[in-house]
Amino acid sequence: MKRILVALMLMLALFVPVASADIVSDLGNKVDEYNQNAGYVPSYLKALLGEEVIQLVIVTDEGDERYIKVVTEDSYITAFEEVDKDTEFNATMVVGVNEATARTIINSQDPLDEFIAAKDNGEIVIEPVGLVNTVKYTVANVVMEVSQLFGFI
Repeated sequence: MKRILVALMLMLALFVPVASADIVSDLGNKVDEYNQNAGYVPSYLKALLGEEVIQLVIVTDEGDERYIKVVTEDSYITAFEEVDKDTEFNATMVVGVNEATARTIINSQDPLDEFIAAKDNGEIVIEPVGLVNTVKYTVANVVMEVSQLFGFI
């Protein structure tokens, strides 16, 4: 009986993915930490990401796509859930990133700087949905670039 239990435990260990290896779980675990620091988010980023329904698309290291619905209110994440590709929820923004970039950001000592660098070099792609969101995104993006130019960030 003991051998059977050991064999079952080994099989589970081989076939059940480790939670820390799952990018969606890892990001979900960071939500509370992010929310604790959301009050420090610069105003131009609040304008960019403060009141959104975001479809986050992550391309995993294995080449799979994972879809996450993220809702922000006053820069705080109020909803974070994995959804199917075809789930419709009136996203105001679509954000695409690969798993390696997402891990670099969440493991960084300065995630804001990592996020901005990844956005600037095209590792994160942000696409607003609709005309109003496009205008809002464009204005916030210009403010962010001017802030960088003058060394505010």
